[in-house]
Parts: sequence; C-alpha cells; structure tokens
Amino acid sequence: MPGGQLPREDLVGGPPRAWPRGALLRGLDVVGSAVPSLRRALCLLLAGAGAKLVLVALRALDGVAAGLATPWAVPALLYQEVWVALGALALDFGLTRAGAQRAGWAIYAAAALYMAANVPIARQFGTPLTWAFVEATGGALGDSIAAYVTPGNVAAVLVTLAWAAALPWLVRRPPRRVRALAIAAALVIALGPAGARRCETLGLHRNAIAALVTTRLARMTERSGSKGQIVTVPAEGLAIDLTHLAGAARGRDVIWVVLESTGARYLTLHGAEVEATPRLTRLARGGVVFESAYTSYPESIKSLYALLCGRAPAPDTAAADYAAGKAPCEPLPQLLQEQGYRTGLFHSGRFVYLGMRHMIAERGLAALHDAQTIGGEHAVSFGTDDAATATRLLRWIDESPQQPFFALYMPIAGHHPYRSPGAGTRPFAAETDLDHYRNDLFAGDEALGRLIDGLADRGRLDDVLWVIQGDHGEAFQQHPGNFAHSLFVYEENVHVPLVIVPPRAFASSVRAPQVAGAIDVAPTIAALLDVPAPASWTGRSLLTPAPGVARFFSDYNSVLLGLRTGRWKCIVEPERGLVRVFDVVDDPGETRDVAAVRAEWARACESDLLDWAARSRAAVLSSRQSAAEDAGP
Repeated sequence: MPGGQLPREDLVGGPPRAWPRGALLRGLDVVGSAVPSLRRALCLLLAGAGAKLVLVALRALDGVAAGLATPWAVPALLYQEVWVALGALALDFGLTRAGAQRAGWAIYAAAALYMAANVPIARQFGTPLTWAFVEATGGALGDSIAAYVTPGNVAAVLVTLAWAAALPWLVRRPPRRVRALAIAAALVIALGPAGARRCETLGLHRNAIAALVTTRLARMTERSGSKGQIVTVPAEGLAIDLTHLAGAARGRDVIWVVLESTGARYLTLHGAEVEATPRLTRLARGGVVFESAYTSYPESIKSLYALLCGRAPAPDTAAADYAAGKAPCEPLPQLLQEQGYRTGLFHSGRFVYLGMRHMIAERGLAALHDAQTIGGEHAVSFGTDDAATATRLLRWIDESPQQPFFALYMPIAGHHPYRSPGAGTRPFAAETDLDHYRNDLFAGDEALGRLIDGLADRGRLDDVLWVIQGDHGEAFQQHPGNFAHSLFVYEENVHVPLVIVPPRAFASSVRAPQVAGAIDVAPTIAALLDVPAPASWTGRSLLTPAPGVARFFSDYNSVLLGLRTGRWKCIVEPERGLVRVFDVVDDPGETRDVAAVRAEWARACESDLLDWAARSRAAVLSSRQSAAEDAGP
C-alpha cells in the first residue's frame, strides 16, 4: 500500500481510511503491556476473595456469621475487592509503561501478605486493620496481641498465603472473556454498597488495603455535617434534684477513680448477679449512683479528653490532635491548682499507650506517675499492679498532708487479656474470658480497698469527695462480633458506672435517673467544690434536676455515632446509611430495632449526630486549620 499504510474499513461508512503503521504498532504495544497487568490484577482479586472466604468460614465456626446468610452478602463482601483490583491494575499498568515491570509482582506479593495477616485480625474484631488500630498497636499491648497467636489463626494465614502463591501459576493467561468479566465486576460494584446496607457484614465487607487507606485519609480530610436543616434531639426522661449538694465538698480532698474497662452491667450496683466489686459497692452506699451514665468514646484516651476538658472528642482524630495548645481545653486539674490544690495522676498503665501523654501533659496535673515511675513487684507489657499504684498515691498524700489534693487514680485491672499483674484475690472460676474479667475486677477492687483503708488510717476518709466511674465498658459477644470495647457503641461498650460520694457520706445511697455524659462529670465536680465552670465546657452539672442527652462514638471500625436520652437510644452508621433505634428500658439487650416505628425521631437523631460529629471535629482540629490559614496559599 502507498505510504506504508494499512487499509481499514470505516466503522461509520464511507471510503476506507488509512491508519499510520506507527500508530497501530503503538496501540498494539499498549495492549500488549496491559496483558500482564490484567493478569496480576485478576490474581489480586482472587487472592482477596480467597481471604474473604477463609475469614467467613472462621466467623461461621465462631458463630458470628449469621448476618451473611443472604444473597446480598456476595456483592457486599466482594465490591471493595473489585475496586482494589482495579486500582492495582491502573498502578501496575503505569509502572509497566514506565519500565518497572518487576514491581508488579512485588506489589502483588506485599498485598497478598498484608491481606493474609489481616484474616485473624478481622476474625476477632470484625474489621481488618484501620488506622486507629495501627495507632493502638505497640509494646503496651503486647500481652493482648499475643493472646491471638493461636494455631487456628496461624493456619488461616498460611492457607491464605498458599492460595495467593498458587494463583500466578493457576492464572497463566488473562481471561478470554474480558467483556463478561467487566460486566460481572460492574454488577458487583453497583450492588455492593446496597448489599452492605442489607446484611450485617460487621465490617467484613472491607478490603484490608482499602480499610487502611480510607481510614488514614479520613484523618486528613474535612467532613460535612447533616444535609439540610439541623435538628437537635431534645432531652427527655426522669431526673432528680441534687442541687443541695452544690458546694458540699468546698475545699475538700478529691479522688477521681477512673476504672479500666468497667461496664455498668457487670456491677451489682446495676443489677449484676455476681459481686465482683464489694469495696466499691460498700463505698457507693453513701453516695449517688447515676443509673444511665455513658462514656464519650469506648477507649481510654479520647474519653479522657471529655473527662478532663468537659468537651467532646471527635471521630477520625489522633491523640496528638488533643495535645495542650491544640484542641481547646480548660482542664479541671488546672482550675483546682489555681484554687490551691495539689494535683496528680496515678496510673497503673503506661503513658506511651495510645499517645496518652498528649492528653495529660500541661493539663494542670503536677505529679504524673505511671508504671515506669511507680515500679512495683509485678508488671506486664500494659503496666504494673494496682496495689502498687494505690500505695504510691498514699505516699504522695503524705508528702504534704495539710494541703487539699486532687488525685486522679487510673487502675488497669479489667483490661484485656484480663490477667492484670499482682497478687490480688481471684475468687471466681476461670474458664471463660468473662470469668477472668470478673476476677480482674475483684483484684482491682481490692486495690481500691487499700486506698480507702489508707485514707481511713490517716483520718482523711470522711473529708474526701469520691468520684468513681468507668472509662468505657467491655463486651463479651453480647452482640455478634462485639468483643473487648472499641468496636461498637452498644450498651456493653458505652454504659458505665458513675458514683459520687460526698464528704461525710449519706446514710444510704441515692439513685439518680438522669442521663449523664462523660462531658458532664467535670462540671459536676466543679459544682460540688463550688468552683466556677469555664464557659468553654460543653457539659452540664448533673446536680440540676433536668433530663440529659449523652452522645458517643467509635471509629475503630466504621464510624458509629450514638445518642441516649430518656428510654431511647439511636446508633447511626454513616458509611452504610443506617440508623437503628432501641428502647433500652424495655429492651436493654438492644435486640429490637424500632427505627421504622419511630422514623421521625430516627431522622432527627441522625441529623443531630452528624452535625455534632462534624462540629466536634472542627473544634478539635481548629488549631490545625488556623495554622493552615496562617501559612497561606
């Protein structure tokens, strides 16, 4: 042919056109370079699907896969695998065109290894690693991590790796029916999000790589609140008048006990059949027991911000975002320092855990003692024995016995794996995790008893204002996949004890029905001490006879937002567009979702929580945003 051109029949009619040979060869070159990329992407898709199959089988053996017994589970479990494979295809093709052909298989091997390692993690926690989990790992959690290195989990990882290793040999060529494969992928992508809303995946719909990347990006991006008009859920329910206690502890000593992983349901104060905390129960007989108190976050560190600063933490934020000078905070200990109090924090754990030091440094706590400085005869990766911490606190009191003090006492008994260090009594059978947990609570309660007795021996017990509460709850599969404390916002995760015992304790306990949030505790202590509360605090004094609203969230898996007022509680899952409503008086186990019956209230609750989460995050990150504005374009 003249000009070195090849004939081609025009697809829209008319005379044939000639295509330059160079352009045709370049096109063939592009297609040729895409073939190995397509093959590797297909291998990655099958490797991810294989990991999901192993994971679902393990969850079924554990009895927590009932929510997947629906055809919707197939696209729900696979659509993120398809998206990741498509992303890998684009990356691989770009690297191949850039001359880095060998990088493709290296990336595949790393991705397969990472997905396999996440199988036992997702088996236990219902989600592959998220960025919050990555921040939580480290030496302080060594004992908790070691508990899951079991033969079954190791075998699951090896099976997943073997499948991934075999795929490059099984998929020697890309599929011939590329169009059919593309249609199937498009259907999975289209139906996947709908499937995730229609079945209880419990986080298993997430691809391991996508979960890590998206949760990291969430820390870096802004998020809008509720669309349309904002609706705030009004407080409702019962409340009693405790204003006669205002100023009752003026000038007195304060001991604020924040119990580790102590859910209300495990105490006889809240109806438990087994007495795991006899000293706490005896102390509470002279005080006020708040029946409906809630943490702000089912994990220790961010909940500490709410307690110290009287403000809500926010989803998708890091511990470093709450450091002094960043997140707004007028801490209670600093206020008391200005009133002439000695202040100190005594923690059986370690301040390196989850960035705890960011929360406590420069917050008015003059004495800071953790396992590193307390020492003690017993120690594990998480900390030292609570008895040693109680002894150190008493020594600190003795150093200046004439000065009023504010002491924050944070034991570790109750934390997973429920084998806290020390020689405390463990009176219960030790066959299940719940048994070990109750034994841990009992041992920790003995350490609290040592503190109570030490103050009595010093003649100071009657002059102490006691505030005792849980930092968050603890779950033992009351809901499928709900274990430990961080993943959900069910009652077992967020409903905590709160007991206030004023100086010269009552003759008998008083039970307060008003709903209490973590941000309400600091204003209540301030009211008891007759110290003015800062205007920046968003909580309220619980002494007033007004019903309350408690808001809380979790972001270890997908973001979950929750609200409790009166008898009603709602849980919002923005990622899946779900809202659940429970009557926690008639249905304390949260087994019956009545959102369809209370549809208007459910919509109001969703609007309230989305706006609250966005405003809380904007407030926490305000210093970061100001710095960016100052830096300019």
